[in-house]
Amino acid sequence: MKKLIPIICLLLAGCSEAPTTSQLSAKKETKDASIVWYDGTIESAFARAAEEEKPIFLYWGAVWCPPCQEIKSTVFKSQEFINLTRLFIPVYLDGDTERAQSWGDKFGVMGYPTMIVFNPEREELTRLPGNIDISRYNAVLDLSLNQMRPISDIVQMAIDDTTTLTDADFRQLAYYSWFQDVSALPENADRQALFASLAEHSPEDELSSRFFMLYLLAKLDVDGSVLTGSETDQLQTILSSDELTLAAWDTLAYWTEEVLAVVPESRRDGLAEQWWQQTFDLRFAENLSKAEKLSGWFPRLYLLTRHGEVLPDEIQNQIRAEIEAVDRATPDSFERQSVVNQMAHVYRQAGMIADAKMLLIEELEKSASPYYFMRSLGGIAEREAQFGEALTWRRKAYDTAEGQATRFEWGTDYVRALIRMSPQDEDHINQQAIALLGEFDDQSQLLAGRNFRRLQRLSAELTDWRESRLLEAGEFNATIQALCSEQPAGSAEAQNCSNLLPNGAVAAS
Repeated sequence: MKKLIPIICLLLAGCSEAPTTSQLSAKKETKDASIVWYDGTIESAFARAAEEEKPIFLYWGAVWCPPCQEIKSTVFKSQEFINLTRLFIPVYLDGDTERAQSWGDKFGVMGYPTMIVFNPEREELTRLPGNIDISRYNAVLDLSLNQMRPISDIVQMAIDDTTTLTDADFRQLAYYSWFQDVSALPENADRQALFASLAEHSPEDELSSRFFMLYLLAKLDVDGSVLTGSETDQLQTILSSDELTLAAWDTLAYWTEEVLAVVPESRRDGLAEQWWQQTFDLRFAENLSKAEKLSGWFPRLYLLTRHGEVLPDEIQNQIRAEIEAVDRATPDSFERQSVVNQMAHVYRQAGMIADAKMLLIEELEKSASPYYFMRSLGGIAEREAQFGEALTWRRKAYDTAEGQATRFEWGTDYVRALIRMSPQDEDHINQQAIALLGEFDDQSQLLAGRNFRRLQRLSAELTDWRESRLLEAGEFNATIQALCSEQPAGSAEAQNCSNLLPNGAVAAS
């Protein structure tokens, strides 16, 4: 690993022989530099990493994905981040590229975007979350490149004895993408106890606040019991500090309802008032992206509309004014994918459905991936019980979607919508379900990654639908059965098959 030493020194202020990251930024080669993604296969990228003893930065995303465009329009345009990418091999894997979903399975990827750093030995160093403060990405990368220690080792150390962790270990765990990695903890690990211990022993209040919020979410998953007085005090302390609130923004802006539900009733109203006021006041914080600035509305809107109340005209006009200002300030069609999606979410949370629909319909002419917003329009129409309109939007979204994995995802959405809203249309449902299986040049990709999870959900709903209507399994199940029988024994695809069809395991070749 000798070649890694100068790489690490480039990232550490204490290595006087090498320039710091800020010095690298000052010496940028071109004014409009961008990330130079590796041009080759995943296998060859890992081979190059081993040969050059460089780490790999893997970005897994999709063109239509709003959080992906958020990352591209903020983090990936940062000159400091671009300079950092020269210190490792940057790999961009789009979810629609060949074998992308199979690689997603190998890496334990659950959703878009996912960013993973590997060392040259293919061990995962860290997994970056998609919605933290923009300024924190470089620091997290610095840590992973500095330590070159697999995240699994750090997690196990934390489980065994939290006090053995270094300050860098705490920071790396605090900004790990726990929501995008289901395998970060061993199956028998007590997530609640781990985050509580990390919060207690963290060397900085910023890190402690992030761990504490992870602890609260884990507590909700485990038992949903009411918070103790000291736990409520800790939450109030976080909300009393601008720095700590911003550090935990990715939970505080989005989990108001769930967390307030377990706050002691005697303190709930006071804490709710503090919660919405703090996040609302901080929504223009400099380091928040445009989309995350808008999320500062969510706690306030939840509390104003939780009992079905209609917002006063004054607040509705304020929302429109802020959204229109952000709209004018966002001309780039790719950046708009994230920002407009958040605008529509704010309108829906505010009960301003007509505004949301108008925004999305107007965006269809501007968007690089309009089919994404067609699906959103279908969802709005369905919630309003406008089933004909909802199915029309779902169908149009599927027809215009691009990319094999994307078309399959949008197609399964359409068939599932038919099952919900037009279950009597038996011939059409069967025909559309069977047609979906022909979306891939390599049909084994139906059994990998997000494709498989979509197929599994669709198969279960088709089974329930047929049973409710006393229909035979038919061609859909027969096609899946035949595909499964072709998969090599012991392969991930064959294993997935055993959980797919009602009959259980399928013989593999």
